Order: sequence, then structure tokens, then C-alpha cells
Amino acid sequence: MIRPNEKVLAHFKKRSERYNRSSRWVVDEKLLGAIFDAACPGPDDVVLDIATGTGLVARRFKGRVAKVIGLDVSPDMARQAEGLVDRLIMAPVEKIPLPDASVDVCVCRQGLQFADLPQAAAEIARVLRPGGRVALCHLAAYGDADAEDAFKIQALRNPARVNYFKPGDLEAALAAAGLAVGPTGRYESRESVGGWIDHGAGTEEERAAIRRAYREAGPDFKRLHRVEEAGGDILDTMLFLIVTARKP
Repeated sequence: MIRPNEKVLAHFKKRSERYNRSSRWVVDEKLLGAIFDAACPGPDDVVLDIATGTGLVARRFKGRVAKVIGLDVSPDMARQAEGLVDRLIMAPVEKIPLPDASVDVCVCRQGLQFADLPQAAAEIARVLRPGGRVALCHLAAYGDADAEDAFKIQALRNPARVNYFKPGDLEAALAAAGLAVGPTGRYESRESVGGWIDHGAGTEEERAAIRRAYREAGPDFKRLHRVEEAGGDILDTMLFLIVTARKP
């Protein structure tokens, strides 16, 4: 039996109250729309929203498809999704308690960085019906040039994270699970670092370490992320990849 990572549960218990205010991208309707469009849902589809959290992604699909199922491991986050999903399942993505070939669409925004990626991809492939679609949206480094600094900062912000993505990583995991990978979209979000790190789960010492990491980052990171100090804050242009795939 796969048990939820205790670090993940503790982290999101602390973050749950202010999660929807923790980053610009969390409530960005344009990004939510891009995920919806990438999933290509139909009115008769059953949609599985992996790591549903506070239900903001699920809300985009609710009422526009036949059924929305939310999956999460954090009760503190998922209780906020009540009314935004038709069914809520508390379970990890590595062991989804649904039958084989039972959903038409799997979506996930910012959840697979906490999962065993090969197992998660295999489970996604298992529960999809033939012809079913996947749309995964995750924060990523731009490439090798900024990865070291980007991953250092991501680890400082969220010690529960186990996966750090570059372009091609999620695509490779889905392909290894037998899915046919489709186009990958790119979405840039201009974020206040001060807001991004004040999420309720960190200490002032940890926040200071993140600010220091930004100031000490290499020129490639600063160039790609268009890092700027303004009004006592730091601004970062963060890259989200929207990876799509289909089950043959």
C-alpha cells in the first residue's frame, strides 16, 4: 500500500488556508483556460483532476463535462474543493482507486513534483480509456542553463518536492507509460517572489535563503527568468509546461 508522503501532508496543512493567494498563477484564468483547452474535453467525458487541491482546475471543467473526479492526499486542501467536483477521492496518484479504462481525461496542475513519476504515469495510463487524453501543467526550468539555480530555489521553497522538471521530462514519463505524447505548450507567469515565498509553510530564515539564492543566481538564470528587483521585491518570470498525451 502506498502511503502519502508525510512531508507533503505537513507542508500543505500549513499552506492550505492561503494557497489560493500564494501565487499569481494559482488563480490565473488564462492559465486555467489553457489547461482546459489542452485537455480537449467533451460534454460526455469523465475527468480526473489529479492533485485537485482547492479545486480551481476542477472548477473549470465542472458543468461542462459529464463528471469531475478530484484526487488528492491532503484533506486540508481538498475540503476546499467541495462543490467543485462531483466526487472526491483521497488517495495518491501512484495508486488511483479507480477501475482500468474508467476516465476520458486526466489533468494535473502542479501535483507530480510530489509523486513517484513512473508509477504516477503508469496509473494515469491505466485509468484512461482508449483515446483518452492527458494534460499536465507543471513549473519547469527553461533548460540546462537555468536548471541548477531554478531547482535550488524550488527546493528551498518546498522541501517536500521530489521531482524537478525540465522540458522533455514529463513527456518522457508519459511515453514510457505507453501514451502517445502530443504538443507541449509553454506559459510564462510573472511572479512576485515575495508573495510566492510567503505561503504559510516556511520560516523567515527560509524566505531569506530564497531571496539570497535569487541574488546569487547565475547570469543565465537571471536572463531567462528576467529577474528584477523592484520596490523591495524580486520579480521572476516562471515557466509552466502544459504537456499533452493520448492513450492509443
